[in-house]
Amino acid sequence: MSAFDDVPEWAPRTPPEPGGPESPHVFLGASHPGPLPRRGRGGSEGEPFDAFKRPGRTPRPQGPAHAAAKSARGPWSLGGGRPPRRVGGILLGPLAGAVGLVLLGGFGAYALASAGGGCSGGGAVTLDVAVAPDVAAAVARAADRFNDAGHEVDGRCARARVRATDPAAVATLLSGKGVAGVARRPDVWIPDSSLWTKLVEGPAQAAPAPGDPGRLGGIASTPIVLAMPRGLATQLRNLGAPERPSWKDLLAAAGTASDAEQDPAAGQGGGVIPPRLLRLQVPDPGRSSTGMGSLILAGALLADAPEGEASFTGVVRTIREGVAPSVEAELAAFTAFDQGRSDRYPVALAPEQAVFAYNARRPAEPAVAVHPAEGTVYLDHPVTVLAEDRAKAGAARSLAAALTDSATRDDLQRLGFRTPGGAAPSSFSARTGLDPRPPRALPDAPAADVRRTMQSWAQLSLSIRMLSVIDVSGSMDEGVAPGVTRLQSTVRTAQGGLALLPDDSELGQWVFSTELEGDRDWRELVSVGPLNERLGSATRRQLVLSAFARIRVKKHGDTGLYDTVMAAFDYMKRTYKPEYVNSVLLWTDGRNEDPRGPSLEETLDHIRREYDPERPVQVNMLGYGSGVDVEELRRIAAVTHGDAYVAETPGQIQKIFLRAVSRRVCEPGC
Repeated sequence: MSAFDDVPEWAPRTPPEPGGPESPHVFLGASHPGPLPRRGRGGSEGEPFDAFKRPGRTPRPQGPAHAAAKSARGPWSLGGGRPPRRVGGILLGPLAGAVGLVLLGGFGAYALASAGGGCSGGGAVTLDVAVAPDVAAAVARAADRFNDAGHEVDGRCARARVRATDPAAVATLLSGKGVAGVARRPDVWIPDSSLWTKLVEGPAQAAPAPGDPGRLGGIASTPIVLAMPRGLATQLRNLGAPERPSWKDLLAAAGTASDAEQDPAAGQGGGVIPPRLLRLQVPDPGRSSTGMGSLILAGALLADAPEGEASFTGVVRTIREGVAPSVEAELAAFTAFDQGRSDRYPVALAPEQAVFAYNARRPAEPAVAVHPAEGTVYLDHPVTVLAEDRAKAGAARSLAAALTDSATRDDLQRLGFRTPGGAAPSSFSARTGLDPRPPRALPDAPAADVRRTMQSWAQLSLSIRMLSVIDVSGSMDEGVAPGVTRLQSTVRTAQGGLALLPDDSELGQWVFSTELEGDRDWRELVSVGPLNERLGSATRRQLVLSAFARIRVKKHGDTGLYDTVMAAFDYMKRTYKPEYVNSVLLWTDGRNEDPRGPSLEETLDHIRREYDPERPVQVNMLGYGSGVDVEELRRIAAVTHGDAYVAETPGQIQKIFLRAVSRRVCEPGC
């Protein structure tokens, strides 16, 4: 949970005992676990965001659980009216029934309890309400009003108890995949996004129809935006960048690995944003609705692209390289950025509300929320009824109605949320870095698409363990462009592919022809292992690059394809590592020409016998030139659920490399 407090003081709490096991964290903020932000201009380190207090003012000592702050009239005051007064320690006005916050241990949830205006006793219908932390304080106030109103169901008093809980933890529980800090199934669940509810629906379960009591609509919305430091936004404006740039140009400017000459996934860009200007940060899609929504967004934008699967793989590569532990950590990087040490500005995919909360603390480097031109995904905070008991389901519907009243809407807007229809708080303006105009909403993703996208992420985010095998037979010396041979073009593509692999990937490099080492048709240049591992005075990445520079064609050498592919497959199976996607990538310009080696059928029989679904090794073949027998390559690759690709030109061989890597999306079932 967050180490800071993103709610106004009308969300009072009772802190844990000083020095106790719970004392380091009090979560009252948006999104996910994150480090404490450093001291910014006008505020002290770790100071909570207070919607009713002028930044820079010395914070008043925290009072009892029911205390409230005085009104603030400064430029960052977000409240529309005058908050209640406190006289002699007694709170006057509508906050008199405010709830107390009690921090729970371990998994980062807190309970907001209310006496309920006399609604007590064993006959009461008590709802257990699990709420995303970013809206929990406002929901707690609404629940307090609900309890005080004395609602009844079947003649029984109804009340609600609210606990702020990580949506990912509830989703894990509901999906039956285990317990991640939440062991009790709630009666009502309000995650920050419908993506969570779609993720836990059974594969055969149809989406609820409109009005289905299981899903009662959202209470607040906030779009996923591109947050950037104000200085960077000013620089882009001076360069002539549009107010709402395209996702394509932004991804092209973000690029991927720092030593990549060109990222095939990013496209050519073509906008005014300089390439490789930005370093994109995204919260972990496995734990954050913002990260999940970013993948859904990428999938929607690339759905009709000619190389959609390969491009999605490249986007995942970019996201994986920039995964941040939390939204708070993303934004804290704006202040920590040192342009003297890096020429790539940090930018973050984040909820708009998180930008609001960040700027309300008046940091040294304010953020600007950019709305991309194509549209975006909204976090909609749906009310989901999980209770099977009829009385609790009826009480839940009454609570859902209470969560749509004007008081709750005002509370949510003070926290920086838009209404479900997209209306912005009055504080949104260019001056505060927030555009009041709602960005275009992309179409809602079906549950099946959400599950498929997250399965792709789970596979593609695994590190690669790959053995690259390059043909050095005599025909690879044939020219394919002025001054460029087939081998040189292949090596250049392999160099670009190496730049796309993160340091925690494992790679090895072989070459093959016929009789390279005695009767053996292949030779190991660099053993398979982590790219960042030091082998003597150099890393494996550096040794592979050096090996590329030394590769030469074997004059009059033939193509010992079958022997080599069997040896490569056997090696990767023998050294298999389950935490990686284990694969062979073989580059060749011809067909098998070794009469003393195995036949095609013998090769296929061997791989079929040795292939183990529990230890899958995928073989992908990249053919280059007119001499390739593509059907032969495809038959070999298909046994391992891989594929074969054939290129005729240097430009084509560059494009198909990423397509070969993207085969991991459906492995081992495709």
